[in-house]
Amino acid sequence: MNVRRRFSRGLTFLANYTFAKNLSDAPDFRSPMFESAVPQDNSNLDAEKGPGCDIRHRFALSAVYDIPALNLSSSMGMGLSGFVHAVTQNWRLSTLYQAQTGFPLTISVFGDMANAGTVLGDNPVRANVTGQPVFGPGTRIAARWFNPAAFATPSAYTFGNAGRNTVYGPGMQTLDLALDRQFAISEKMRFQFRAEFFNALNHTNLGTPDRFVNTPQFGIITEAASPGREIQLSARISF
Repeated sequence: MNVRRRFSRGLTFLANYTFAKNLSDAPDFRSPMFESAVPQDNSNLDAEKGPGCDIRHRFALSAVYDIPALNLSSSMGMGLSGFVHAVTQNWRLSTLYQAQTGFPLTISVFGDMANAGTVLGDNPVRANVTGQPVFGPGTRIAARWFNPAAFATPSAYTFGNAGRNTVYGPGMQTLDLALDRQFAISEKMRFQFRAEFFNALNHTNLGTPDRFVNTPQFGIITEAASPGREIQLSARISF
């Protein structure tokens, strides 16, 4: 769904919202969460059906606004009024805001617990579901994204019954801003100043939680998915 405003009174913007759902049982079509590229059990491919690489909800808004110049009252003096108008004219503000829900991930076992002969590093064997709630009080934080007690390590030489890509990781939101102005130096020469703010609100976007049920870091997020605030200043002369 798109909403668009064409340039009018100094403002133009485009907003869109996407709802998506992707189901797959293809071994090579996984989520990007370092999952195995092979099925858990080649004799039971029905157990591979689950969410694919979908982002269930996504919203994006981009806007450009020509900031109007300040016009002071003439009673304050023509010199001051003209100076303020000259300093504040021709500034443009651009912004891009993005928000989306997280990617799916599969709760798995590190190693070949089922003795299925898989290559080290594939880790296709999934955990068992215990019946406890996956999300509840004290979850959805870096130290405990989901309830570790909701899953257990399957017995040796057995496959787990947890579904593929049934747990969703953290979402993400970012706000990027840019402020620029162009100055006329001569008839054919222009000077442009631009200040850019990436992740302007310095929002922490959490990374992927550890998905291996038999590791000490299970359910813990140890890294961020995006960098903190970054500021970039630039100047350019065009002729």
